[in-house]
Amino acid sequence: MTQFYNAYLNLPNHFYRAVKPQPMLEADLVHCNQPLAHQLGLNFSAQQWLDITCGVAFPDGWTPIAQKYTGHQFGYYNPQLGDGRGVLLGQVNDAHDQAWDVHLKGSGQTPFSRQGDGRAVLRSAVREYLIGEALHALGVPTTRCLALCHGLENVRRDGLEPRATYLRVAKTHIRFGHFEWLAQQNDVVSFKALANYVIQTVYPDLATLPEPERYAQLLNTIVSRTAQMIALWQKVGFCHGVMNTDNMSVAGETFDFGPYAFLDDCQLHYVCNHSDTQGRYAYSQQPSMGLWNCQVLISAFAHVISEADAQHAAELYINTYNQAYLSGLCAKLGLANSLPQDKHFVADTLILLEQSSLDFHVFFNKLVYFNVEQRHCQSNPFTEFVGDSQAWQQWATRYQARLALEHANQEAAQNNLLHTALNPTQFETQRVALINTNTPQLVLRNYIAQEIIEAAQRKDYAPLTQWVHALREPFSVCDALKAYSAPPSQKGQKGLALSCSS
Repeated sequence: MTQFYNAYLNLPNHFYRAVKPQPMLEADLVHCNQPLAHQLGLNFSAQQWLDITCGVAFPDGWTPIAQKYTGHQFGYYNPQLGDGRGVLLGQVNDAHDQAWDVHLKGSGQTPFSRQGDGRAVLRSAVREYLIGEALHALGVPTTRCLALCHGLENVRRDGLEPRATYLRVAKTHIRFGHFEWLAQQNDVVSFKALANYVIQTVYPDLATLPEPERYAQLLNTIVSRTAQMIALWQKVGFCHGVMNTDNMSVAGETFDFGPYAFLDDCQLHYVCNHSDTQGRYAYSQQPSMGLWNCQVLISAFAHVISEADAQHAAELYINTYNQAYLSGLCAKLGLANSLPQDKHFVADTLILLEQSSLDFHVFFNKLVYFNVEQRHCQSNPFTEFVGDSQAWQQWATRYQARLALEHANQEAAQNNLLHTALNPTQFETQRVALINTNTPQLVLRNYIAQEIIEAAQRKDYAPLTQWVHALREPFSVCDALKAYSAPPSQKGQKGLALSCSS
């Protein structure tokens, strides 16, 4: 039988405040994430899903609370933070005994709302539902939505918008900002209590380690997972938009979505948040901002680890990110084994894409058609896409040489192992397969999300259902959505920037 509980209540009571959600009445159950519900062993009826998601009634064992934390927002420390428009209901364990937090968003004001109304709007709820499924299918660690409701009540943002509530599932809702808060208070006892809670609920393998090694390894794990996550963001062309430390999860999951976007044209300094006037969280800045955030976390952990451990954690982020990013981009280029010098080829490729105003995702899809024998044919899709300029001819020569080196290195390795080396045809098949498994055919571009939102606001939920299913299989595309795999048109579809209210 499924057990519902809230382990966060075992922490000192100054970590949270009990909150009674403000129910959303006269609501529709827009969508329920059945695969995720099945994973969690949840078999609620439609009415139960509606009651939980609207904040009307919860299973015994779930106790709504708002967590207290702080954080750096756009580089400035803000001590007045906490769950302002959502409550942690509690946890449930899956069949593998992995604990999952369930959080109700848009449930009304809390003691940390800071003059806000604590509500969510349908626009932002649909966007978070979609992106969770999209990133999960792309292999990017992320929070996901379990259910979504839409009510008649209007909420004022830029204008009046329909209210929504939704359930978010994550391995934990502990943020970097939780540790910042306790470090600022110089509360080492509470800091260790929180660290032990994270170890118990997220990283139980660390529980047997003695102090201070336990906390040093916890920090290393958080830093390493953060670096890997951001490398995956860069690989899939994802822009988070608001990488404040209170939006960084200690589980290394993509967390707290606002004005996110996938790249359209390869604009390396693209800023998806029009509130980010300095470009702090531009696509190109995400790796360095990840390091900056980890350095803030490392500083907080200085209370419980040595200076040498702190230095190691910073170096670990850099080394982990560089390795994960290079291997990820090489895979998109069809290179199974990355070499240190490939970082120059990867960088030059992206710069040339930007200079040529070419679509980031479509380029890699077309790259499967790159073929030494076919490249100069008039009907070659790759040449048609990039053009036959001198710059791209030079790039093709470099790529061809790198493929030849890859093939030669594989042959040498296989000969040393007394295995039969791949012939040219087999090698080409491997290259194409590697690109295809690392490059989606279907990408959740912002104009697509907007179409789905506008339909939902008319109470037409069919597009949402269709796209949720499609985004779960992004490496293939059904005939009905084939047009969406092409680059977006120039007419208001490219490079959309959104606000934090998104």
